[in-house]
Amino acid sequence: MLSMGKKLVGGLFAGLLGAGLYAAYQKMDENRKRQLKRDLREKTDELRDRAVDYAFYANDAVSDFMDAFKDQMDSAKDNVKDASTGFADKAKAFQTAKDSDDTDNAAEQRADQDDIIVDARDAFRGADQEDNDSSSSDETNPSSSANDAGENPTGQSPKGPEND
Repeated sequence: MLSMGKKLVGGLFAGLLGAGLYAAYQKMDENRKRQLKRDLREKTDELRDRAVDYAFYANDAVSDFMDAFKDQMDSAKDNVKDASTGFADKAKAFQTAKDSDDTDNAAEQRADQDDIIVDARDAFRGADQEDNDSSSSDETNPSSSANDAGENPTGQSPKGPEND
């Protein structure tokens, strides 16, 4: 309720001030009225020019800010791209080093292992030699056992085939 009373008093004051200014204006002579109108036009033109200048200043400031922001974003993109490239290069080098280490480790493991490598020719050559050795010893040994029994290595008695 109190605020409504303040508004009423403020409204009455503004009305009385306006009425007083109008009455003072009406009592002025014509030269004074023209000069007052001219001064008012000059002030409004000056105010309008200032407002337009401030609008241009604001537009320039926003444009400069956008240019600076764009430059910073481009710089940040370049930095991220450079960092990404550097990271990718380091990751590739790490992977290459890891692969070569794995290859080296695999080679070391293969060298450390006692693998048995069997070549078929070597394996059968050894068996052939054993067969030859056993057959040659069988040939010599049976003859000696045959000789002990009184037989010829050919399986015939020393006296001949007709004596049997």
